[in-house]
Amino acid sequence: MKRIQALLLVLPLLIFSPRCFAEKSFLETAQIRNSAASFFDLSARRAELAAATNPRLLNALKESSGCLNAEQPAPPAGRMYIPHHYLSGSNGPVNPAEAGAAAPYRKLDDAVSWGASRYVATGDHAEAACVANLLARWAAAKALLNYTYSDSRQAWYQAEWSLGSVSLAYSVVQSDSSIPPEQRTAILAWMHQVTVYMFAQDPHEFPVKENNHAYWRAMAATSVGILTGDNTLYRMGLAQYARALAQMNSDGSLPLEMAREENSLGYQSYALAPLTMIAELASRQGVDLYSLRVKGHRIDDAVDFLLRASADPKIMKRYASEKQRFSLDPPRNLPGWMEFWARRHPGKTWDALLTRPLFDALLGGSATLYAAPAQAPPKASAMNLLPGEPVQ
Repeated sequence: MKRIQALLLVLPLLIFSPRCFAEKSFLETAQIRNSAASFFDLSARRAELAAATNPRLLNALKESSGCLNAEQPAPPAGRMYIPHHYLSGSNGPVNPAEAGAAAPYRKLDDAVSWGASRYVATGDHAEAACVANLLARWAAAKALLNYTYSDSRQAWYQAEWSLGSVSLAYSVVQSDSSIPPEQRTAILAWMHQVTVYMFAQDPHEFPVKENNHAYWRAMAATSVGILTGDNTLYRMGLAQYARALAQMNSDGSLPLEMAREENSLGYQSYALAPLTMIAELASRQGVDLYSLRVKGHRIDDAVDFLLRASADPKIMKRYASEKQRFSLDPPRNLPGWMEFWARRHPGKTWDALLTRPLFDALLGGSATLYAAPAQAPPKASAMNLLPGEPVQ
């Protein structure tokens, strides 16, 4: 506990060092305006859904999965230990033992994310209550708090993913009348404790170049900070977003993601997911991170690199000789963050890519239900993005 308290005192001084980025004063003064604000406006979104004609959105509205008909995983007892995702290093063959150990946490993410999605689609109070009841069980068990980085680095990673997932999903249902006040208090106190403990496990010296895991932790800090009214956590998330921009390569690639050999391009996309959601969360608090420029870079540069490198494999040869596993052509299994990006950056590129509903439990549920345009865009031809074509 003393280490956690000390960390909370020291972190603002480290994060807001003038050496990190020029926007020190801007991010130091950022304030949470509304803890009840999710990453989208629920009332406005329901009005859009009522008038929807977009076939993708209509298909998403037909989805019947929710918290009520999902498996309700019990919080695992004892020490949280998860084997490393890869058998060796940070790429290559995946460790089959990881999936079994992580299964309860992923089932939790799925249940609350489907519940939040179903709640948006139907307004069913029972779905909100299901999400809250499940989270309250995990809170009472003090889940995601019984691990150390030294024992299981993968457990630390899973904590950041699950914390981000459940906090985003809970933010969608948090204001429903079915959730009793004492349950709200317990859930929020647990999420806050999990967040603080997660940062206390970080073994890295500051400053350091950070990869996607730092961004996922930042997304969780932003989300939980808003939910609990903790400006320190909120600003931690914004500061990490700015550091990601500062560390970007000149071509828009993210340095540590480019070191992942055959998975490099996929990790570029994976890193963009939490960064996009930090920007969405901040937008609801009156902060425009999409326009933020640090050391000459905006988040657009990273998205532009992803699109260009997917269209022209030669671009990736600078970083990895291996054929990349990730591709946007043909558009299948697209990441959910693209739905939020496309809403703010409409154009032919996204109209061609987004052809089916997108669901991502790590981003709190159905990205299509949360962000897709209500009206169908003009029919788009198959993706034919030329190298150097700007992001639309």
